[in-house]
Amino acid sequence: MFDLNQAITEWRKKMAAGGIKTPAVLDELESHLREDVEQQVRAGANQMQAFDAAVNRIGKSDLLKAEFAKVAGMKEARSGKVIGAACCLLALPLSAMAIPNFFTIRELSLGERALGFAAVILTFLSIASWRFSHKFLPAIRNRRVRSATAIGCGLAGLAWLCVFGILLPTVIVPHFFAGTGGVSGGEFRPVFTMGISLLWAMALTAVLGGIAYGLEGAARHRMSSWANHCVSN
Repeated sequence: MFDLNQAITEWRKKMAAGGIKTPAVLDELESHLREDVEQQVRAGANQMQAFDAAVNRIGKSDLLKAEFAKVAGMKEARSGKVIGAACCLLALPLSAMAIPNFFTIRELSLGERALGFAAVILTFLSIASWRFSHKFLPAIRNRRVRSATAIGCGLAGLAWLCVFGILLPTVIVPHFFAGTGGVSGGEFRPVFTMGISLLWAMALTAVLGGIAYGLEGAARHRMSSWANHCVSN
């Protein structure tokens, strides 16, 4: 009777003999192998057939080393990263231009300054997160799922800006200026509220863009780590 655990043990020994000896890498590959087997069994295959097919898909150890080395050297930008970066950079100019106003406009209340500063800081943190977000975001193994998630976050950010742009003249401006007769007599509260709302709209876009960028970075960082282990052993 076929013993899946025993078969995987023998497979690990062959992988180690082929040059992949780092336990962390073997554990990761075993995780992929088991997931593949489970998916095939759920689809109706028996364990032996599923195991053989999964092993063939993973490939021989020497081929894995070459593939991981290619991954480590990849420099091309993923579509999720490009869209994510675009979302963040769209929000950057307005946030940067708003900073001096928090110091020069005396009519701003303390609460309005705090809300505005928080939106600007969130936007800048989203851009700064490009360097470290891979440490906190999940490394999605499935490339299609990862790309779809990253692109979805980025497009959601861009779509939100489009929606906000449509609502601004048709809903937001009429609502804030209803009954005020426009800006007069030194009353700028509606203008301040609109400005802060716009900063938060940009901040949300930047956050979604930062997540999109970080998801691709997390996967690439993880794959690069595997590659370094494989090549060095």
